[in-house]
Amino acid sequence: MTKKPAYLLTTDAALAQFNTSPDGLKGNQVAVRQEKFGPNSIAVGHREQWWRKYLRQFKDLMIVLLVASALLAWYLQDARTAIILVVLVSFNTLIGFFQEYRAEKTMQALEKLVTPLAQVYRDGKLEQIPSRELVPGDIVRLVEGDSVPADVRIIDELAFSTNDFALTGESDPTRKFTHVISKAVPLNNRHNLAFMGTTVATGEAKGLVVATAGDTELGRIASLSQATVQEMSPLQRELRHIATRVTYGVVILCLILLFVAMQADMALKDAFLFAVGFASSLVPQGLPAEINTSLAQAAGKLARAKALVKKLSAVETLGATHIICTDKTGTLTKNEMTVQQLYVADTVYEVTGTGYEWNGEIRAKGRPLALKQTNAFAEFFAAGALASNAKVLPPDDTHRSWYCLGDPTEGALITLARKARVDIESWQAKLPEICELTFDSARKRMTSVRQFNATTAVAYTKGAPENVLERCTHIWDGRRVQKLTDAQRRQIIAKHTEWAQDAMRNLAYARREMPLSLAKEGTIEQLETDLTFMGMVSMSDPLRDDVPAAIAAAQQAHIKINIVTGDFALTAEAIARKAGLDQVGEMTVVTGEQLDAMSDKAVLKRVLAGSTIFSRVDPEDKMRIVTLVKQAGLVVAVTGDGINDAPALKRADIGVAMGVTGTDVAKQSSEIILLDDSFNTLVRAVQYGRTIFANIKKSTLSCFTSNFAELVVNILSLIVMSLLGIPLAIGVIQILAIDLLAELFPIAALGWDKAEGETMKEAPRDPKEHIMNWRNITDLAWCGLLIGGAAFVNYLLFFGRQGVDAQTVDTTSLLYFQATTLTYVTIVVCQLANIIQRRSVRGVFTKYQLHNWHFWAAVAFSMACVLTIVYNPVVASYFKSGQLGLIDWAFAIGAAVLFLAVREAQRLLQHKRSLA
Repeated sequence: MTKKPAYLLTTDAALAQFNTSPDGLKGNQVAVRQEKFGPNSIAVGHREQWWRKYLRQFKDLMIVLLVASALLAWYLQDARTAIILVVLVSFNTLIGFFQEYRAEKTMQALEKLVTPLAQVYRDGKLEQIPSRELVPGDIVRLVEGDSVPADVRIIDELAFSTNDFALTGESDPTRKFTHVISKAVPLNNRHNLAFMGTTVATGEAKGLVVATAGDTELGRIASLSQATVQEMSPLQRELRHIATRVTYGVVILCLILLFVAMQADMALKDAFLFAVGFASSLVPQGLPAEINTSLAQAAGKLARAKALVKKLSAVETLGATHIICTDKTGTLTKNEMTVQQLYVADTVYEVTGTGYEWNGEIRAKGRPLALKQTNAFAEFFAAGALASNAKVLPPDDTHRSWYCLGDPTEGALITLARKARVDIESWQAKLPEICELTFDSARKRMTSVRQFNATTAVAYTKGAPENVLERCTHIWDGRRVQKLTDAQRRQIIAKHTEWAQDAMRNLAYARREMPLSLAKEGTIEQLETDLTFMGMVSMSDPLRDDVPAAIAAAQQAHIKINIVTGDFALTAEAIARKAGLDQVGEMTVVTGEQLDAMSDKAVLKRVLAGSTIFSRVDPEDKMRIVTLVKQAGLVVAVTGDGINDAPALKRADIGVAMGVTGTDVAKQSSEIILLDDSFNTLVRAVQYGRTIFANIKKSTLSCFTSNFAELVVNILSLIVMSLLGIPLAIGVIQILAIDLLAELFPIAALGWDKAEGETMKEAPRDPKEHIMNWRNITDLAWCGLLIGGAAFVNYLLFFGRQGVDAQTVDTTSLLYFQATTLTYVTIVVCQLANIIQRRSVRGVFTKYQLHNWHFWAAVAFSMACVLTIVYNPVVASYFKSGQLGLIDWAFAIGAAVLFLAVREAQRLLQHKRSLA
């Protein structure tokens, strides 16, 4: 509908272009436009149905292999093997599904509509409707505290300003006006527009809806984030790497050994069943469940630590983070303006406390201001509150702490007066307001004119120090009023400059007594003259208390931190210094204009160096930075809370949104939500991520150890069967029982292992380095040879102890079942010893082995399952197992002891070589 941008049109031209009037649309117009434009809501992505979410779990190649094995076993009428494989598949898929489903339900509970209701003029009447029913051409009323329900062209206003930080990244409220803008300007300079998703800071306005839903600036940015393709996490890529190679290996070796089995005179069906068992022995059946269990319990830990994990893989991704690109406002800072210093009567006073709660005091030289002096300064403190329209309110159902409704700067002035124990309501009742001279960008002042008595009025002015000073002729020294000298002006300006260089926002207070008639009839020029300077306050959006320690911890962990913000460079730089970003490397500031002029190579160099502040950037700039880091092969985490952060949050390897101050679009675009908005929680999550990867690595290597051992037993059995006619040393269903009942729970319990050593002092792991590298494969082959060889030797020795020729044994006899059971038990006991040995880099004999009671409970449970398989007649018949005697157990445990001895000797030798 709009041919020319609304901000380039006069109010009358804009109304004409949208075929509407200040009284609003008529009923028939609304229906037609609703049909044309649809609902005024932002689509934040299609929510996946539960059954699709469950089916998605079957994309895992190892799950596919297990399903294929189960189908083949069922086709060959081996129901027992098929049932166990189905149980394994169900266990694996359900764990991943339920964790993701539970996280999504939690997210739905957190979700809120961006702008649920709107006040709109229709047929000349003001009514309240759901904001989704707005259409272009509607006339809306916006008042202090409202969310802006659509993109709006301001047609009438009174002291109207909006909080745009969620969209533009700027922490200061933006003053709006009605007049036309003569030429095209950037988004954050279109001050006759109010944008969907922002909030009204002060005043009220009447506006023309010029864009709804996806046509708004919010919708444009949201669609940009939706268009971003979500890539696999480092852990997902690693598991895909493992699964791909396992699949190739299984298929190739199965075909080879199927041919060998047939050459050993095995029946075709038996050969196929052997191949299925062999495939099952190579596929780490429990690995997906073990990893999902580890990630799920880590996600539970993070939830208790105030970090909601939406995707399991995000837990580990944080641990691999090389670069953190963090927003400033609301992430490093509290987004709560706080007065920190006063300059009154040639003296600087300190103000303690942060935020809008009145839990601070005014101090002079480290000591609280005396009550007598506080009372003497009462009018000074009251002046700021009387010249403010904001409200400071206590915690409620939607706010955890005291909060400001309106301009945060004015909220800070009201809080300052409360800290000085000034009764603001009493002052307001005693001095009723006659008129208000609203702030504008030319005067940079705001004045509240109030009636003092029947003949006199008093005006309280606040504004930029230099602009207030130019209207002052006198100064209050704390006791009396005297003539303002040039020296005093220079001194005030010097203090203002000093504080401004520390990125503080300074406001000067002034007052003037005048005849009541002048107060009612005078112009701005007449009222804001001959002022008396009262003093100056200095405020800032305070740094979160835990940020410096968190940034220091991240830098110690060799993680590069950069600030990417839409705020001013000076403000961002001051916050960065307070946060300690300059403690590691040289801190550099890059503005949006400089960024546009830089090559990709230069930008990447700055990001990789860390401690870089990118200021006054837009969503596309953030996307560019994140994309460059990802193209360099490094893992990047992005934090943010605003609408403008959403595309970068989704593009990053790990998007971290703020749960308290974050917008819905930001939360939808992220993988992790910090429920307490704490940067410290993010760093703690990185530590969890590193620990969980170490545990997953232990789980993966432990799992494959038994697979290699089973492979060795199968190969040795085939060779001996081909040469000597001795039957296979272990049955297919017993191989599956190792993964399902014997090792699954102890390996899964490794997820509760705590960090070992100085995890947060190590560099992030190289994403190109695989768990299944040649060094680890060689180690697995060696362990598999030790365990598999010991198990096969025990199998042959069993027949020798029984005085039976293994070549003539009946494969349906109890004796044969006992022999295969000993093979099974030997692998199980050695595997448990292997898991224990792999838990710690310091080996078996260390206190670290005792901290995780979940692990030892799992070991006990696994052994209970093994004993049930061996000695319960009903279960034993299903698994084709036979009871073992004490001497048999001695051989199995002896194999485990021998294995541990070899592994410990190997570890000590490697340690000795590393010290040499």
